[in-house]
Amino acid sequence: MKTQSAIGKSSMTGFRSLFSLYLATISVVGSACSLTLESDRVQCRTDYDCAARGPTYAGFVCSNSMCGPDPTWSCLDETSAEAPPSGTVHVALTTEDLLSKKPIPGVRLTLCAKLDANCLLPIAQYQSDQAGQLDVEMPAGFDGYFQTDGDGLYPMLFFPPSTRKQRAPGTLPMVANAFFGMMFSEVGGPVGADRTAIMTTALDCVGKPAAGVMLASPQSDERTVGYVIQGGLPSRTALTTDGSGTGGFVNVKLGNAVITSTMAATNRLVGTVAVQTRSGYLTMVLVMPNGG
Repeated sequence: MKTQSAIGKSSMTGFRSLFSLYLATISVVGSACSLTLESDRVQCRTDYDCAARGPTYAGFVCSNSMCGPDPTWSCLDETSAEAPPSGTVHVALTTEDLLSKKPIPGVRLTLCAKLDANCLLPIAQYQSDQAGQLDVEMPAGFDGYFQTDGDGLYPMLFFPPSTRKQRAPGTLPMVANAFFGMMFSEVGGPVGADRTAIMTTALDCVGKPAAGVMLASPQSDERTVGYVIQGGLPSRTALTTDGSGTGGFVNVKLGNAVITSTMAATNRLVGTVAVQTRSGYLTMVLVMPNGG
């Protein structure tokens, strides 16, 4: 492995910071199914104790001294009975420079419908105040994206999960124009003018970054470089995500793109999400489980 240059170190710091901020901003917690368990006060101390209780407890894990289904992927077998959301929700955000962590005033955020690829019919528009703060109002169950831009900033398309209720304040990370090219220098080289990059985090059913997941996109071709984060660094050769659940694609074709996450151990499809890619914009997205 090559020794990282100062630029490389900044680039990798940027990768880690960007995903941690993005995940804290717009991730949601999935719901795990609940089962009625026997009334023993202490059933287990480790997961092995659950397995030893017999076939009924196959796949169970020990939590608070009780054996229960592993919630990590339990939502994949659930069917949602929730009524379609209605009304509006508010999400409070603070725009922040990726590296300096300083708030950025004057960031323009446009709410766009997913099928409106170039956001020709914006739903709403906002601008961060002097403290970098935004109060974004959107339809409950919003299925679209945030388009962001600002002076000296690289434009982005953020695809958040469906929002059903008001969220705690979060941070919306911004990337400086001058830093964008460095971010992918260790992965796939410069991003072509006729291409773009996608950064993604795969989540499990409890809303945590998913390890052991393969990321794929049918829009990848011979120019596209896929990567996953391993130990804080991007790897072009590793097949699955580490505990950060993060990865992406460099030099992706412009237009529509589909991202899938699959459990490597079982080859089971976990999540599928459709996004827009656009020249001169970085696309960012969370891949939620299909049942989440």
